[in-house]
Amino acid sequence: MLVALEGSSPTIFGENNYKYYVWEAYLITKRPRARYIPGPAAISMSGSKINIRKMADWACAFIEASRDDVYLIGWSRGAAACIQVAYNLKAKGRSIEAMFLFDAVDQDTSTNSDLKVIPDSAKNVFHAIATRKNWLDRQIFPTCGKRAENGVNLVAKDFDTTHGGIAGAGDGIDDAGSKVWMWEKMRKHGVVG
Repeated sequence: MLVALEGSSPTIFGENNYKYYVWEAYLITKRPRARYIPGPAAISMSGSKINIRKMADWACAFIEASRDDVYLIGWSRGAAACIQVAYNLKAKGRSIEAMFLFDAVDQDTSTNSDLKVIPDSAKNVFHAIATRKNWLDRQIFPTCGKRAENGVNLVAKDFDTTHGGIAGAGDGIDDAGSKVWMWEKMRKHGVVG
């Protein structure tokens, strides 16, 4: 199964990013079961309608209804929610075959897990990290999930693009090859064709 956790909406109202890579992977996945979880508004906190914790809880509810192998893809706070899902599943003795993360950022107060470290319930993690961030962007979009517990095959790669550009935000922003790199990993794991 694939659970696709979308990233931050570019607006305060939380419209979804139906042109970004998380949505695209969800549409073309080869996995027999898939769920798309919308991302939070541009600003979210623990009391928001959609936040990292709620996204992770919705993903876990879908996952727990099946014994299929689990694959997760996420961007921004959706990628941070993937890491939270890994913590939730670890507590239940369940593992994740692979996670595909586009610049995971933990910027709301909804979770008390240390999302800087990926738990060993995730077997394989591929993390595309945006490096074209100015000082303010690094404060607003601090990348998490750069380290992992022992036993996790973490493959992280830096891309010279913006936080939005790495996930296909478009509008003239080049993704610096992040899609090609990530699609290669997803093909290897049978997530996309």
